[in-house]
Amino acid sequence: MGLSAMLFAYMVVAQVIVLPLFSEDGENNFSAWEKELPQSIGELKDIQKQMQSVLQRVRNTVVSVEAEDGAGSGVLISSDGLILTAAHVIGERGRKMQIVFPDGQKLEALSLGGSEISDAGILKIIEPGEWEYAPMALANNSKVGDWCFALGHPSGFDADRGLVLRVGRIIEKKEETLQTDCRLLGGDSGGPLFSVYGEVIGIHSRISQSPEDNFHTTVESFISNWEYFLNEELHTFGDMQKGGFLGVSCKQTTDGLHILAVVPNSPAMNANLQAGDVLKRVDGMPLDTREKLMILISSKPPGSLVAIDYLREENEISVQITLGERLVEE
Repeated sequence: MGLSAMLFAYMVVAQVIVLPLFSEDGENNFSAWEKELPQSIGELKDIQKQMQSVLQRVRNTVVSVEAEDGAGSGVLISSDGLILTAAHVIGERGRKMQIVFPDGQKLEALSLGGSEISDAGILKIIEPGEWEYAPMALANNSKVGDWCFALGHPSGFDADRGLVLRVGRIIEKKEETLQTDCRLLGGDSGGPLFSVYGEVIGIHSRISQSPEDNFHTTVESFISNWEYFLNEELHTFGDMQKGGFLGVSCKQTTDGLHILAVVPNSPAMNANLQAGDVLKRVDGMPLDTREKLMILISSKPPGSLVAIDYLREENEISVQITLGERLVEE
């Protein structure tokens, strides 16, 4: 039995009851989750105790999101009722949906924006009020190997069963996607992935038949595009096809977006952008994710003039580029 499976056996999956568990040596040692591998059942119990403690703080922030065409999940991240969920759960901006709290309370919410690129979406509770919420993790505050847990309402809200909790670890992190071995099911989409400290580090997105193919939108996607997601229409793949085209493939790094290749005869090539250049800004907007570049470019129609700031051999260069039509994937 794998370590995640062993810990899963110790966690109560549905209506979780907090048990007074301690490490085998009788001490409250909460560093077990920081080790590459737990060394004993006692350390697994320490991880369990930490997660159970955190669960009590965040469980009331996780809601079921219901519409005529199906159900998903979401998590409150502000006292005034903002809810993170998946783009494929909300579908479009301005849609009224029903949310259900763990105690069965039902309220209406309105879908805001998001992006189909990362599958990020946001809802807002319509009724004024003060709501319990979970904190969002800071950008780059999660990494491969970290313990985490998934909460959601698979198959929709069930008062008898309650929330379902799955424990695992991050097994891959790439740009706007996290992969974990926290088993997801239909209806979990839009629910939160929490760190061992109770911070939202991801939102459940794609599910497959393999136990390890559980994919989550990173919280970095929301942070990078926050104002856009709140105030603009849901950005779709259709918008990308109709929008402006630059013609670069990039790799996301802490320094900016490193250009890996430039499409022949594209606006980027005509402006003399080259592989190795580091994109920094579009129209003065800092670039911290590849998704942000894609949104900023494809939100403008072909023929638009944009200002691109980039680094080449530590020299910052600014150039005006007229966007083309998207004929190939960027």
